[in-house]
Amino acid sequence: MFCSNCGSRLPDGGKFCPNCGASAENPAPSAPVPAQQNIHVVIQPPPAPPRSRVAYVLLAFFFGWAGIHNFYAGRTGSAVAQLLMSLLSCGLLVPAVGIWVIVEMLAVSRDGRGVPMSGNGVVLAVILLVVSIPLMAILVFSAGIRLPAPNQARDRAWAFACASNLKQIGIGLAVYASEYDSWYPPQNNAAGLNLLEIPTDQAFYICPATDTVPANGELADIHCDYLYLGGAGRFDWVEDCPVAFERPGSHRNNFINVLYGDGRVTGSCYPASVSTPKKLLEYLERETANPKAKAFLKAKTAEF
Repeated sequence: MFCSNCGSRLPDGGKFCPNCGASAENPAPSAPVPAQQNIHVVIQPPPAPPRSRVAYVLLAFFFGWAGIHNFYAGRTGSAVAQLLMSLLSCGLLVPAVGIWVIVEMLAVSRDGRGVPMSGNGVVLAVILLVVSIPLMAILVFSAGIRLPAPNQARDRAWAFACASNLKQIGIGLAVYASEYDSWYPPQNNAAGLNLLEIPTDQAFYICPATDTVPANGELADIHCDYLYLGGAGRFDWVEDCPVAFERPGSHRNNFINVLYGDGRVTGSCYPASVSTPKKLLEYLERETANPKAKAFLKAKTAEF
């Protein structure tokens, strides 16, 4: 006979099951069939393949400032930090991020999971760094040649100030012509400029790049850096004709601002041979295609 509780064989005459201690008063004629048990099999996906160390180094070399290499390797914290440092500083901290990236190129060998990356990227990192250092030096040197030096930036500011002064002279000529039947003052240089209704500050007639001393009273030629060609008028042929200009040699590379009859001012670097007002007038005469303007400039050349 068998125990009705656990299915163990009962001894003859026994009152209790020796296995589970249950009462043997109602024994089973045969061992009970055990209940069917459900077996759950858990299939885990294969582990992700390791990251490539070579790819990590290449991404660090080309896009290290944005942390792309660390995003690739799953090192999200470092990646976000590098990206924010570069963007929030408007590029000012990119050199510091670059040093950080160089260290990672040489030292980091595991991804964000702690799994070793495949391949040997140290040799590639060393090669890239060795090749890039002289190239960066050449680029920086070249950029230094092209970037304007402080004195060049200052000269540009002075040239802009001269252009502004000549534009004001052009406005004064237009106001004068509106009152005198479209004619400009007949006198040359300071004598004609004294007739214009423009600011009385004599420093207005001085190029900031020169050492010219402002006049205390009436404007004189020695206190004026701009030459005026008197006798023109607001006519069609004067639109493309120079009516005033600054003295040659005031700026680097013989940069000279010229005021035209229509009020516009153009600045150009003239040949080194254009070193005096007379030579500038001869040059402007050769360049103009308007016969009336050419005749006007030729007459003014004779006066200088």
